Amino acid sequence: MKTFSDLTNYNKYLNLTAPLHPLMDSRVCKQAIPNFPQTSGEIQVNLFKISLKKNFTGDINYGNNKYYTENGLMLFSEPGQVVSWDSLTFWDGYAFVFHPDLIKQNPVAAKIHQYKYFSYEINDALFMTAEEEETITWLFTKIHMELVENKANANINIILSLLNAVLSYADVFYERQFKDKATKTISVSSKLKSFLQNHYNDLSKPVSNFPTVSSVAEELNMSSNYLTDLIRAETGKSTISFIQEFVIEQAEILLLQTNMNISDVAYQLGFTNVPYFSRFFKKVKGISPTEVRNQRKG
Repeated sequence: MKTFSDLTNYNKYLNLTAPLHPLMDSRVCKQAIPNFPQTSGEIQVNLFKISLKKNFTGDINYGNNKYYTENGLMLFSEPGQVVSWDSLTFWDGYAFVFHPDLIKQNPVAAKIHQYKYFSYEINDALFMTAEEEETITWLFTKIHMELVENKANANINIILSLLNAVLSYADVFYERQFKDKATKTISVSSKLKSFLQNHYNDLSKPVSNFPTVSSVAEELNMSSNYLTDLIRAETGKSTISFIQEFVIEQAEILLLQTNMNISDVAYQLGFTNVPYFSRFFKKVKGISPTEVRNQRKG
């Protein structure tokens, strides 16, 4: 797998001209994308990338999903992410790519790791309102023009200030998106609960595995971080807490309504280590499985 840790080689791979600045580059998508290789195997890009994609309507295909939007969207990626493509979709908008060294002496470096959307997947894109798109477009345009006009002599402080504004707005806009998803569609927490109910729909036989955040996220076709942010926005809980509480409810049902011993209950719910199950149960519930079983006797 090819790895790119500098802008010059990355741009060469994409059939683009040299970056406008040694540590950062800005491109107009409709001008840059036609140069890209039509297909690409997996490549690792050790750079930050923020894309603003706009001026399209209709169904947008991301993997196996379709999204309808009349406004722009944003995508974020952090160093180390692996990407590939089988065919290209042409967009308008901007792409801003920068090396981690650009921000390492700036407060942005400490803040950027707080923005979990850099580890979201492509189907977790930020879908903007018209007003949000206008704001982000203005900021991207300012970054692009500063680089085009001054190239290697671009004012880094100005660009970092604009970048900080982009990131802060994106954080606010994602919060709005989480709330919209909770009110306009079937809530993600409902989908998660439905998945767990199906997973444990027959307590008369052991389940094949204990559900993890990553396995549930894959089933719901979103990244683990995006799922957790949605669940927390809807319920105030993390995804793992949501799963754990559901599993403990199933354990209580078995402890109170069947004659299974505690070991069988653990195996029934996907645990392979009985002592761990007992510790896990007490941590979540506050009392041990034995104490719950004794409640039935009382």
